[in-house]
Amino acid sequence: MPLVPQPQNARWLTGDAVEGAKGLIRETDATYLMKILLRAFGNGGPMDAVAATLQTLCDQARSTVDQLNIDAPLTVGDDSIWSGYNPDGHGEFELNIRLLATLHVRYNNTLTNPLAIGDVCRACADMISAAPRHPNTAPGLAPIAQLLHQLQNAQAFNKTTNRVRVKRRDILDQMPGVGGTQWYLPPEDVLGNIDRLLGYYETGDISGTTTDGLGVLAMLSTVNVAAIGTLDQIKQQLAAMVNNGLAFTSFAGMVVQMHHSLPECMMAINLMPRDLGVDNSAITQIYSPFLTNTGLGDINNVYNEWRQARYTALGGAGQVPDNATQMLIVVQDIFQMPNRATAAHEVALILPVTAQGMTNNAFVFGSNFYNWIVGALNTANPGPAITLEKLSSAVFDQWFGPDFNPAIVNPQFGPEVVACVEQGMALPRNQLQNAGQYRQIVAPFVGQAEYGQVEPAQVGNLN
Repeated sequence: MPLVPQPQNARWLTGDAVEGAKGLIRETDATYLMKILLRAFGNGGPMDAVAATLQTLCDQARSTVDQLNIDAPLTVGDDSIWSGYNPDGHGEFELNIRLLATLHVRYNNTLTNPLAIGDVCRACADMISAAPRHPNTAPGLAPIAQLLHQLQNAQAFNKTTNRVRVKRRDILDQMPGVGGTQWYLPPEDVLGNIDRLLGYYETGDISGTTTDGLGVLAMLSTVNVAAIGTLDQIKQQLAAMVNNGLAFTSFAGMVVQMHHSLPECMMAINLMPRDLGVDNSAITQIYSPFLTNTGLGDINNVYNEWRQARYTALGGAGQVPDNATQMLIVVQDIFQMPNRATAAHEVALILPVTAQGMTNNAFVFGSNFYNWIVGALNTANPGPAITLEKLSSAVFDQWFGPDFNPAIVNPQFGPEVVACVEQGMALPRNQLQNAGQYRQIVAPFVGQAEYGQVEPAQVGNLN
């Protein structure tokens, strides 16, 4: 098994302590993802030149909208990427160029707005994706648009089965327009369940903006003077960014702003093709929200500081060992409770784990993990939602083996856990009165699915 648990050191949380632990993860992640953005795109950073090109992209978009001459426009295949812009047009191509024209990343050659990087990448990706359907655009944008589409796993992004988020914001709602306020992830949504299980706030579902942003950053990394590199060079740069950790920059700002959760972004990358079909384009990293990756090059120091901060936030003592992590696993949350749901009855487990071979292990948080979740949803409990009791049991079986039982002895496993499960799930009184371990807690929550099947992801290579 790639993960070795330490159940003797497990800690159980109930009620407000569960939400408190989620909040600590959220705050820690946001702090260090922001540091990664500043490190990568700041002066002298590994993406400093890309930051300059991002600003050039915005400046040229402004000139395009204002119908001013551009001395050295960004080109693809000798054609300006701005070709086909119609000042009177209202298609996606024009609308995204106008959006780019409103954005700024740098001022006087200094990074001033790192959170705008995601906005620039999203608008650029949408402009490129619209180009093949728009008259008189640069022909070289079409294969890049196709690549952006191919990066999104067909099953994981299927809007009728696996990615079934529902828009919940109306025109009178004054909440900020971010994923956490705009989308509701129903009980059958795959990433919604992963978010809930791992203690993350569900936000925008598996993130197409992450793969789009990664593609745009890879593309801009190939720019020589004003010419975008070949498609092969873009693929090679994209794979290199995943392998050296710079792909974190494609989603850092979105996680900070709660457009997407960390698992929603990482899984989008982990389910991309593992080989992009040209020399030196094999992807060898599989990103883990447990922060167990290694060999992340220029961001490695910030990443290790992040690991330490997360380890400490979840109760780890002293220096985080190289091969250890603290997992927060939510065993029962408010979304699954019948009748009068209350956060007072939430239950979670903080589990110390020793990690082995995590850097490229699809069983920990890649396609195999994703498909275990799919399998659990396809054999879920009767009722409106799979319980996290059953979902956590399925994941523990795969990670640690069927004999794993994290809550073995008091005081880790106290009577408040039993009370929360009985009351939160409206079980018959005293049904769990003799429960003294995790397996006895999850035993009542076994059943079969009563809603549509979701699809296993198929991860292949590009030709």
